[in-house]
Amino acid sequence: MEDTEAKPPEIESSSVKDDQQELGETSNPVSVTPPESGMVFNSEKELHDYFNLYAHHIGFGIVKKSVKNGDDGQLKYYALTCSKYGKRRMNVENALNLKPSTKTGCKAKINVKVSNEGSFIISGVYLEHNHQLSPRKSQSSGCKKKVNSYVKKRLGVNDQAGISLNKDVPSLVVETGGYENLLFTVKDPRNYIGRARQFRLGPDDVEALSNYFVRMQKRNSNFFYAIDTDEEGHWRNVFWADARSIAAYESFGDVISFDSTYLTDRYDMPLALFVGVNHHGQTLLFGCSLLSNDDTKSYIWLFSSWLECMSGCHPKAIITNQCKAIQAAVAKVFPHSHHRLCLWHIMRKIPEKLGGLAQYKEVEKILKRAVYESIEVGEFEETWSKMIKEYGLEKNEWLNSLYDERHHWVPVYIKNSFWAGMSISQRSESVDAFFNGYVGSKSSLKQFLEQYDTALKSKIENESKADFASFHSIIPVIFDCYYEKQFQEVYTNDIFRLFQEEMRGMLYCNLVLNEVDESISKHHVKEVFIGKNGKYRRQVTYDVCFNEIEGESKCSCCLFEFKGILCRHLMKVLIEKNVKEVPCQYILDRWRKDIKHRYTLIKNCYDDFQSNEQKLRYDKLCSHFYRVAEIGAISTENYDFFVRTIDEAMDKLMNQSVSKSINLNHANMEPMQEGSEELQQAADGNNRSQTHLNVQAKKKVIQEQKNEESQIDLQPSKKKRKAGTFSSSLTML
Repeated sequence: MEDTEAKPPEIESSSVKDDQQELGETSNPVSVTPPESGMVFNSEKELHDYFNLYAHHIGFGIVKKSVKNGDDGQLKYYALTCSKYGKRRMNVENALNLKPSTKTGCKAKINVKVSNEGSFIISGVYLEHNHQLSPRKSQSSGCKKKVNSYVKKRLGVNDQAGISLNKDVPSLVVETGGYENLLFTVKDPRNYIGRARQFRLGPDDVEALSNYFVRMQKRNSNFFYAIDTDEEGHWRNVFWADARSIAAYESFGDVISFDSTYLTDRYDMPLALFVGVNHHGQTLLFGCSLLSNDDTKSYIWLFSSWLECMSGCHPKAIITNQCKAIQAAVAKVFPHSHHRLCLWHIMRKIPEKLGGLAQYKEVEKILKRAVYESIEVGEFEETWSKMIKEYGLEKNEWLNSLYDERHHWVPVYIKNSFWAGMSISQRSESVDAFFNGYVGSKSSLKQFLEQYDTALKSKIENESKADFASFHSIIPVIFDCYYEKQFQEVYTNDIFRLFQEEMRGMLYCNLVLNEVDESISKHHVKEVFIGKNGKYRRQVTYDVCFNEIEGESKCSCCLFEFKGILCRHLMKVLIEKNVKEVPCQYILDRWRKDIKHRYTLIKNCYDDFQSNEQKLRYDKLCSHFYRVAEIGAISTENYDFFVRTIDEAMDKLMNQSVSKSINLNHANMEPMQEGSEELQQAADGNNRSQTHLNVQAKKKVIQEQKNEESQIDLQPSKKKRKAGTFSSSLTML
């Protein structure tokens, strides 16, 4: 609907005069040209600053509303409205405990269009307010200007010097001549300092992160990291990826998921991950980052750094949450990648966005049915339209925005693209899934780095176990048909299980031949869906086309296109056609177990190389000790022999260690003067220590020999037999 253009009010209106007299203000109007249709500005900031200044002197606050982006993700339209624009949203659940509202239904606003050249044009003006205006109070009503660079620098320096904001803000007020001359609220400096502290890490944290990067790059030169700094050289954003993650992207980088919804409470920094799935369906890490801000500029820097790390190889598809800044960055950096919004993030907002509706339960039920159960686009459109009209939701901004973006998140619209089976209804590809059990929301940065390596080691170990299981174990076939054995031989166990789930689903499918056109046959496959209680829910008909000559098949459910696995409807037709072997195009390399991937040859760079040999020796000794302990615990004789043997070995090793230390000391003292009194005392002390150790060791050995002889005399045959058996066991070990 076009906005009617009203005559701008005079700057010094009667309402303003009355308010000034009431508050003791002096009449000192400032000349600001009222906005008019057709005014052109070079940037959004220039337009915002102009209208903000106008609003400040008129006496109202402004907010940004009705943002619309084009198909390319670029800003095309928005409105700057009075802060009292719109109406209060009622919450029926708390009808007796309502919160104050600033909304009065004010219609004052300007409409802004963004041209293809990047200029900002005022396309509509409506300046009539339905409330009192107050220039003095406008600085606390949302009409504020961003803190300028001078104030930012001053706040930052004073904060680092320990000057509190309670002292810093009043000095700014005095400097500007009063609160009324501030073009930002007194909360703005506090908000700025809070954001500035987000990535102002302590010395220990900066050192830990820097040392981690240096250490990892020494271990493997392919380790990649990038640091984004602000004007003062402070770290703002950080990204890194190890050599194994980079190599894994070569094999499984067709689909990636980007999640930035995890926050560490200690620094309020978003931990953002790039992840994918391997041939077992397990989560793979393709890069990690810490961001100090969630604006488009930060995400563009991050995506560009990640793309540089991956040698400029764009993913075929990317999944993100419903964030305008992320969407704009994806459109900028990954213009040719399929972009899908995470359904989990969208559906979890339903209670928040629609919970205040009187018929919330009914709307939620229909909305979920439209999203999850629609088989065709037309079915979704019909259900959605009926929901909007029946419950009067035409003006619901959230639902309208979802509908505008339906091609990026509704399953029926995205099922024709390959998403590697990544969940559309669960958050299985998220940060929580990857670091679950290793990193908490209150983990410090140093703790995070330590647990980060531990989590990656665990993922590598899980993949190794899955590889071993796929090569050394076979999941039995269900129907003993030809192509089931074909997939059994080439697919990993986890993916083959998913394939068998589809085969079980054939029990609920009935095949009906529709028509035959030469070599192409068209079938209707009717599937019956059963509820959790075992009762009939509904029946859905899928269309399957089968080309006998080309060996090509196509089902309307698009499971193969979406997940890379043949659906139950196609298999029903294949069995009917007595197909013995599935064409090679339906066997994806990314699910095969017989393909060697380069990243698995990269040595685990998370281990400490300096202690690897020592750790290996330690682990082997522990393994031997456990096996010997089992034998030693069988009888008292075995136990005594085991303890005596260990004690003797320990005494011998300790004596050798002391001897080496003494020899080393003698070698170091040779260049000194032989007549040195201190040298002689040290030598005498070492000799006395060595003599004392040798005497003690000999006494212990003699005493143990006497004890052994006495035991042998008591039970000669039994003792010799046990000792011999135990020695043989040690030799075998």
